[in-house]
Amino acid sequence: MPYTPAIPSPATSMPPGVSDTGFVGNVERYALENHTHASKARKGLSAQASNVGTFTWVYPVPFGAGVVPICNGIAQTATGITDLINVQIDGAPTNTQCVFRITRYSQSFLSLLGINILGFNTAPIPITLHMLALEP
Repeated sequence: MPYTPAIPSPATSMPPGVSDTGFVGNVERYALENHTHASKARKGLSAQASNVGTFTWVYPVPFGAGVVPICNGIAQTATGITDLINVQIDGAPTNTQCVFRITRYSQSFLSLLGINILGFNTAPIPITLHMLALEP
């Protein structure tokens, strides 16, 4: 009688997320054609037309319970804006959100002494916040 290999069954759970190191695997099941892998990253853009304040970013998909992601934010302004924009994380990120503190400083030059002087500017400018959260 000829040998007939067993046909593996399809997977019945979501495939694991993309990992930093990779893994060969050891379960003989096949993946269904339309499967997806969960991302370990959350990305976002937010228009923040303000000089100072906080912005709470709620991730589009929460991380797993107890996961504290590594977050960062970078401010984008229009070409020609010379003000300095500081973005910092306000408090500890959670698995569902991160709060960014945005501070804007005007930069003017004191040419006689050759030093920079920083001060607050009150006229609002458009600031776009680029945000990234990564599962550790």
